[in-house]
Amino acid sequence: MSTELLSALFKRKSQVETGGQTWESAPEQSNADASAHLQGLKFDAPAVQDWLQQLDITPEEDMLAQALADGLAERRGEGMPEHVIAAGDRRLQELAAKLAAMQRAFAEERESLGSRCEELERREAEIRAREEGVEAEKQAQKVREEARKNYPQPKWLTHLEGTINIGVVGNSGVGKSLFINKLRKVRPQAHGWAPVGVNETTREPTMYPFPGQPEVRIWDLPGAGTEAVPSATYVQDMGLRYFDKVLILTAGRFTSMDVELRDELEQHKVPYYMVRTKVDIDVWNNKEDNGADQKTTIAQIREDLKSNHPVGTSYLVSSRDPESFDMPVLVTELFPCMKRQLDADAPSFVPTAPAWNCSWAMPVVFSATLQGMQGRWRDGYSANYLLQGNQVHVSLLQGQRAIVPLTERDGRVWWCNRWFVNEEAVKTARRKAELRWAPTQPGDQPLIWWWAD
Repeated sequence: MSTELLSALFKRKSQVETGGQTWESAPEQSNADASAHLQGLKFDAPAVQDWLQQLDITPEEDMLAQALADGLAERRGEGMPEHVIAAGDRRLQELAAKLAAMQRAFAEERESLGSRCEELERREAEIRAREEGVEAEKQAQKVREEARKNYPQPKWLTHLEGTINIGVVGNSGVGKSLFINKLRKVRPQAHGWAPVGVNETTREPTMYPFPGQPEVRIWDLPGAGTEAVPSATYVQDMGLRYFDKVLILTAGRFTSMDVELRDELEQHKVPYYMVRTKVDIDVWNNKEDNGADQKTTIAQIREDLKSNHPVGTSYLVSSRDPESFDMPVLVTELFPCMKRQLDADAPSFVPTAPAWNCSWAMPVVFSATLQGMQGRWRDGYSANYLLQGNQVHVSLLQGQRAIVPLTERDGRVWWCNRWFVNEEAVKTARRKAELRWAPTQPGDQPLIWWWAD
């Protein structure tokens, strides 16, 4: 059963349980609203967004943020993307002025040259070349004006000058929103978090700025081919030719619509990237079904894309594991300044630089088990859990909130020292979207959490 279906079924189950009522002739004291794993917690925590803001953010080195700042500094003064810039009247006027000056100089020289026919012919040829250049520029400007009429800049896509705009397109279920969150390194439910769901959550173009760099904007664009967004006018409606770069996402095979988008972007010389998401799920499934290792699965996916999808270079990524697969390579392609940040002679890598003398030079590193659990979960008691580092924010349906610290020992992550999960359980949860905590005390039942993002 797919992850999307499991998540949808659980969401429906929660809705039914929330809206249901139980009638008893002689009601007794019940702990149905608080399972054993919630008893004893101190429910005095702030709301989740306030809690996230209060967390101590380890000021680890953020090369992407620095690269974005460098890229914006280089971009200032250049205006809109190169493939959108129209030469305009100024360029045409400059050429015309040079031509007029040359024509006047030629007329004056013609009288003084007299019989020097060869020099006259050379000058006449030079003027004709200039005239042809002016005419060619007029035609090019006409083509650009026609393009702007056929592909008008959308009203919602404003302030192109001085900004970097990257569009993310793809159909429902390919993981656009989560991809955007991970690309921007935004915490779940924090300010600027793009809503994630199993249904189409993107109804209209939505802009998400990079934290600390609002001039760098990621646009979550609705998928093409729906009633709300017909494929025939998608490129025009979304204004894709005005973006600096466009990412085309799929969770399986690239569709004919994806290929059409690629062709349109190539025609207008807009840089694009074909991105295959959720490859971690493919790796896990192929291991379970066929005993194939990660390297084999990745090779099979690449061969399938190469043989059956004429899309050129593609990037295999996992938003659940953004440091693996092709995500780091994709980031450096999206933001070329990152390549300079990775230079061994760059200040970020020189031990004598001031940054190396700071206490944050060595960031906190969590185990693979704890890393795989990060994010939002739900249980059958309508409780919500947000894991951030080794802390869990618990929210109950009635509004109570608590903070629970997780502990690690013997390769296990412990909840209240009574339930635990190990790396194998987390790997299974990545595939089934269901995390099972094993009890250690007699009478305790396993805890079951369902993935909520």
